[in-house]
Amino acid sequence: ELKDKDGNLTGHLVGILNRSLTLLNNGIKPVWVFDGKPPELKSDELEERKERKRKAEEDYENAKESGDLEQAQKMAQRTIRVSAEMTADAKKLLTLAGIPIVEAPTEAEAQC
Repeated sequence: ELKDKDGNLTGHLVGILNRSLTLLNNGIKPVWVFDGKPPELKSDELEERKERKRKAEEDYENAKESGDLEQAQKMAQRTIRVSAEMTADAKKLLTLAGIPIVEAPTEAEAQC
């Protein structure tokens, strides 16, 4: 788990930078598209995702308590949340690196 001097997670930035550099080194100019506000039609799906994350957090704690580290790691991956701060940091990194970003009005996939 990578963190800066203030304890903020930075692994997501390393991943974005590495992926971007791999693309650039292969002659591909990446454009990162970020989600905007989800459409109202997706509200039920978003609630289901929240419930799955809550269940994964519970399963993570149970696996950790029982000593099942493999299961705990698997469940930990399902609990990851991308914060607004993480997204803002990623946008700043990409902009500073000269890699274009697009902010979609709704879902990024629809913008692409």
